[in-house]
Amino acid sequence: MFTLHNVMKLNALSCITFGIIFLAMPSTVTEFLSQNNQAPANVLMILGGGLILNGVHILWAARQATPQPLLVRYFSSGDFLWVVGSIGLLLSGTWITNTAGIISTVVVALMVGLFGALQWLKSPSL
Repeated sequence: MFTLHNVMKLNALSCITFGIIFLAMPSTVTEFLSQNNQAPANVLMILGGGLILNGVHILWAARQATPQPLLVRYFSSGDFLWVVGSIGLLLSGTWITNTAGIISTVVVALMVGLFGALQWLKSPSL
């Protein structure tokens, strides 16, 4: 069930889904995350575009018979950076201040961190 290919596909689906949400309704997302300290909509749109590109890249790599270990580690590192960035925003009170936004950010960070860890562990040896 938790094969490298399946984890990468779930990670790609997550990236593409959140990317579409960020692009389609950036103002709604920023309002959900914070009432009084909102991220600029442009930031969400840039993140959305980047997430879609990243998701497509992960999906491409997941379709390989044996994904290249360095590429898998690259994706895992990106996942870990997302987690660190989320923690930084939460601890600084920047752009994520609503209770629902905080909870959602923690849940997404845990999910992304799990994707990164599973990809790293399931990756072929370097």
